[in-house]
Amino acid sequence: MIRLASKMDGYQNTFQTINQALQQEDFSLGGGYTYEHGYFDKPLDPEEHVYRYYLRIPAEALDGDLDHPKTTIRLGQPFIIKHEVLTDNDPSGDIGLASALVNQFQTPIPAEDHPIDEKYIERGKQAIQIAEQRLGIE
Repeated sequence: MIRLASKMDGYQNTFQTINQALQQEDFSLGGGYTYEHGYFDKPLDPEEHVYRYYLRIPAEALDGDLDHPKTTIRLGQPFIIKHEVLTDNDPSGDIGLASALVNQFQTPIPAEDHPIDEKYIERGKQAIQIAEQRLGIE
């Protein structure tokens, strides 16, 4: 995981406003969110058939359910994660249908074990700048 500096860390607005702005830049509210917190995810390797690198922006609900349009949410410090993609059966995949529908990611690979290529870090930084502009953060 690589943390990236951003002016959006601590930014607050309604879910609807933030979600609409970030969707324009291919972010989506990632699966597995709770009513209190979640992540806006953007794949950083769209040329690949299976995404492995993601820019994530943490989101915390301040006064309601996270995905309700009028809920005020606060964004956190963005970071890049790398996920190992398994093409065969996952040996730890015996988790049940309900959990499998929500928990779509494995545990992220530690950056110190598998460094994240500089091109994905640069893509993440560029995506943050564009997202900040979309959100009107100066």
